[in-house]
Amino acid sequence: MKESFASGQNIQAGGVDVAAWRFLTWILVLFALLLETRAAYGLAAVAVILFYILPNLQRRAVENLMVEYPRDVVRLFSGEEAVLSLTVRNASWLPLPWVSGVEYIPLGLGGRTHRWVVSLSPKEEAHLECRLIGRNRGVYEVGPIRVLGGDLFGISTAAMERELYHTVVVYPERLPFSALSLPSRLFPGNIRAQQRIYPDPSRLGGVRPYKPGDPLKTVHWKATGRTGALQVKQYEHTITLNVMILLNMDEPDYDVHSWYSDKELAVQAAAAVAHHAAQSGEACGFATYARYQKWRAGDSGQPDTFSGETGALVIPPSQGQLMDIMTALAGVECQPEPRFLGLVDQVGRGLSWGAVLVLVVPRDTPELVEQAYRLARLGLSVVFLVVGGPVEHQALLGRESRGVSVHRVVREEQRLELWPQAQVRGGSA
Repeated sequence: MKESFASGQNIQAGGVDVAAWRFLTWILVLFALLLETRAAYGLAAVAVILFYILPNLQRRAVENLMVEYPRDVVRLFSGEEAVLSLTVRNASWLPLPWVSGVEYIPLGLGGRTHRWVVSLSPKEEAHLECRLIGRNRGVYEVGPIRVLGGDLFGISTAAMERELYHTVVVYPERLPFSALSLPSRLFPGNIRAQQRIYPDPSRLGGVRPYKPGDPLKTVHWKATGRTGALQVKQYEHTITLNVMILLNMDEPDYDVHSWYSDKELAVQAAAAVAHHAAQSGEACGFATYARYQKWRAGDSGQPDTFSGETGALVIPPSQGQLMDIMTALAGVECQPEPRFLGLVDQVGRGLSWGAVLVLVVPRDTPELVEQAYRLARLGLSVVFLVVGGPVEHQALLGRESRGVSVHRVVREEQRLELWPQAQVRGGSA
């Protein structure tokens, strides 16, 4: 992204007391005219150049200064480091003996200011690097940038602040799905198709006698040895499984004493499920009703500010969109309205038969479980991942009943796992 400071905010001149020196320049010019000597004219000419011509040229050079951020968004996982590059180019024919700049970094990326100083010849460019640390997940905007340019003697300087920002996305902490300690086949995998779509080499349906034209790789050598005649494998036909992850970000459903840790655990669990589904080749989608926000650095040591929108975010199941889901998970935060139950009904009824609906929730409330049973009767498999208090429906804990199962997820040090001793808090299914 290229930006010119010519269209920026205010340019300010600085340095020594220019007004006083300009007044002195006029006095020197008057004396030169009166004395009419070569020395007087030379001194007056030098003063005019230093205090009138040079500052204007300096200001125009800073106006034409070009700043270029990379086009691509910087992406990293929580706890990782990344480098944000910045290119500064002097587009004028006037050399800039020194150019200094300040970039403002949000707290979630390290919470500091990045300062730099370079010298630029005419048409020269400098490449600078700013190191970022992904302390907390989120969507951040690095900026704005404040630039100063001046001469060697400090007689004139020009300052410009530009509303130039670059987006940095910090994904949730990366935890492999195996760390969840959930059953290895939480998803039933590819399911047998009601219509013939494509043969699945992982599902052997039987054998049949060899026919001319059958590929050599399909020959079943053990069956051929037993029968004495060439036999080939027959595979079942399957379709790709649709996995839809629904994340509950309704603030009233979280315990007031642990809402932050439970919310972050819910986001990490949703990210782990999405990563597992994508690695398994499944079509994965994501939906939530939340506040999606971006953070910027505060002014003069003030706390960071944020802006965002609240609403439903739905990514239909499809292959190859893991990064879209991770980006959504990076920016979602809790919102105050009870919207999750309605979202489950709306999204669930739009899924195809055989899809897996993963509900990442702080509580398996009776209303949610009843809704899950209604969706299961439509041909869905509903899996609860409870990240808050104890599981209410212990009869469903780790077991499937009429297409619905419940698992409780907790974090132990640097891994996610099932808590084996889930206590009953409410009624059972």
